[in-house]
Amino acid sequence: MLVEFSVENYRSFKERQTLSMVASEDEAMLSSNSFPMPRTKDLRLLTSAVIYGANASGKSNLLRAMQTLRNIVVSSASRMQKRDKFDVQPFLLDAECQKRPTDLEVIFIHDKIRFEYGVSLDENRVYEEWLLAYPKKRAQTWLSRTYKPDNPDFQADDGYEWSFGAGLKGEKERIKNFVRSNSLFLSHAAQNNHPQLTKLFDWFEEKLNMISPLISPYFSGLYTADRCEKDKEFYQKVVNLLIQADPDISDIKIEMRPFSLTSEGKKAINNTPFPYWEQFKDMKIPDIKIIHRTMDSEQKVTLNLEDESEGTKRLFELAEPLESVLDGEILMIDELDRSLHPLLSTALVKRFNNPNRNKNQAQLIFTTHDTSLLDGEIFRPDQIWFTEKDKSMTKLYSLHEFKPCEDESLQKGYLKGRYGAIPFVGGLNI
Repeated sequence: MLVEFSVENYRSFKERQTLSMVASEDEAMLSSNSFPMPRTKDLRLLTSAVIYGANASGKSNLLRAMQTLRNIVVSSASRMQKRDKFDVQPFLLDAECQKRPTDLEVIFIHDKIRFEYGVSLDENRVYEEWLLAYPKKRAQTWLSRTYKPDNPDFQADDGYEWSFGAGLKGEKERIKNFVRSNSLFLSHAAQNNHPQLTKLFDWFEEKLNMISPLISPYFSGLYTADRCEKDKEFYQKVVNLLIQADPDISDIKIEMRPFSLTSEGKKAINNTPFPYWEQFKDMKIPDIKIIHRTMDSEQKVTLNLEDESEGTKRLFELAEPLESVLDGEILMIDELDRSLHPLLSTALVKRFNNPNRNKNQAQLIFTTHDTSLLDGEIFRPDQIWFTEKDKSMTKLYSLHEFKPCEDESLQKGYLKGRYGAIPFVGGLNI
């Protein structure tokens, strides 16, 4: 369960900005669009959050920052070498920010315990890494690591001051010796099967999921096809989903073939946030066919998935992530509305805002330009967020701050600029 995510000095984010999934005291749709936070009587967490904003306002950068933290945790010990660089970029429009590290921090709940984990780093080095736990309501510092190379009162071979709290059990000193300046203690602890920290590592690896236009289309639909092969009940759900969008579709056919990439494909993948295509070279990948009914006979026509409409491909791509996260995971989608009809986007969102469907407290966070979703019958004000550029830096704020009236047209108010976060068109002279 995600509680908060904060970012500072990352791409368009200069000052610290926080996305909070904590529900306000507003009673509207409280039982459907939120769920109780474990071990608390009063606080609830939101099932979903939508982010609006003009082009280049920082919407995608927010999700990218969350995915960056996840990737560094998952890969810094196992995939990075001594001189590899982190995929982080500071706010470049300020000379002082270029000299300072990026801060990424997440508050989450795992096994009914609240944790706060954060890092401060640039592309070359980790400056700080910290982990707090709340097993008994009060904060316990489990891990603190700080780089102090110029402190005359501090002497250490690696330049780091380390501190481990009593709440963190198991091996620590031996694992600390494996940690590089460009890797995280949490990552190495998981590699060494630390009983407590491996569970937190698994939260980053298994619970945080991201769908982004930056991910190579080579992998579009890969997970959906794989699950269709293994789970016949899920396969039928996907067929029914596609039929709802296109009644001419009657079936799906999937065949496995050896994985291969052209040089152009390798280049495309290496330009994404996941430049590790070698790990896929020995696997089988699906050849996906969509079966269509013909208009004037019982004969069927077979099309490759890549020959289908962008909307059909998008639905197939989203099918598995949208189903699997309902086990209690977090799904981040950049541009949910890409190639989807507004009614389909609305239906997908309502899966999360439905306690009968979302029984395991899954959460959806997405960006969009689809203003039809700005509806008080779909979202509470605290679920709607905006990004806006102020002096070239991104500001993140919630609709809840505006305290809209119950009968207020959110879509009309947004398009009229009442909440900001819209582009200045000025006639769009080209």
